[in-house]
Amino acid sequence: MIEIDGHPAILGREPGYGQDPCGISPAKRRIRTSCLPVWPTKLGRVFTVFTIVLYATTGILTLWSIIETIRNRPAGKALLGGAALLLLLLIVQLIISIATFGATHDVDPLLYFGYIITAVMVMALAGFWAFAELSRWGPGVLAAAGLTVIVMIERLDQIWQ
Repeated sequence: MIEIDGHPAILGREPGYGQDPCGISPAKRRIRTSCLPVWPTKLGRVFTVFTIVLYATTGILTLWSIIETIRNRPAGKALLGGAALLLLLLIVQLIISIATFGATHDVDPLLYFGYIITAVMVMALAGFWAFAELSRWGPGVLAAAGLTVIVMIERLDQIWQ
């Protein structure tokens, strides 16, 4: 009897049956006995660092907007400047994505660019709305947009990976 991790296994049903550890099926396998390690590329590191910067900027803007909403204050110049900075970072993300899209594998362009363009539009409209709204709900709109953009950034990262 074959055992895997101390449990009996039915031949042909154990995890990874019929697959090479490298992910190559036995039918397509040539005389290759080991896998080449997959190292992160510079592009992957750039996206990871940029994603962390986007998370930090969005998180700070969202918390700041929530605090200003609770304090019953309208959006000031500094808060609108933070929204403009986040919008600029999202546009940079869009430009980097367009420039490097050919180097990706299995990324649906409609889904990916739909998310990033929507995130840009949400921040642009929320910033304009916060500028026009002179009550406490201007920062409230920025807070809602910030929460939405955080979810979109996470989804963009999942799609890109």
